This record gives sequence, C-alpha cells and structure tokens, in this order.
Amino acid sequence: MPGAVLTVWCDLRGLPKERQRGLVQPYIAAMQLAALAYLAARGKLPDALINEVLLSLAPLAIGTLLGLALFGRVSDFLFRRVLLSVLLVSGLVYVI
Repeated sequence: MPGAVLTVWCDLRGLPKERQRGLVQPYIAAMQLAALAYLAARGKLPDALINEVLLSLAPLAIGTLLGLALFGRVSDFLFRRVLLSVLLVSGLVYVI
C-alpha cells in the first residue's frame, strides 16, 4: 500500500479528486518501480515474477478501464468516501 499515507494526506488537505489522482498515481508507480529496481540490484527478484505479471495484466486492464469509466461520474464527496472506505477495509484485512 505505497500510496496510503499520501492518499490520507491529500484527503486531509481537501484536494479535489483530480489533484489527488494526479499526485497519488505517479507516486505509487514510482515506488513500485523503485522497489523492483532495488530487488533487481540485489538479485532478489522471484523467478515467477514474469509469469505473475503476465497473469495480472488482463485484470489490471479491466480495473483500469472500469476506474476510468466511473471516475468522471463520481462526485468529490463520493470519491473520498469510497477511497477512505477501501483504505480502511484493506488496512483492517492487512492487520487481521
């Protein structure tokens, strides 16, 4: 959950959903690329990583298209509510 803290920070500042998205998505991508680079530099990339990435591309594309379709239809209030609810549930699942 590399973007959780930034997401909460954006929400506390009351940033509109477009601004939040513009900050959080590149941050998450940069953190994931940095983690991959770190693992690659240490020779610790799992052998199954390529297969797992390939298997995840179709669900990732579907989720991206669904998110793009719904993003414009959701108000800032509903966006915040859904985003913070998803963070809460995922955090609880992570702890339990």
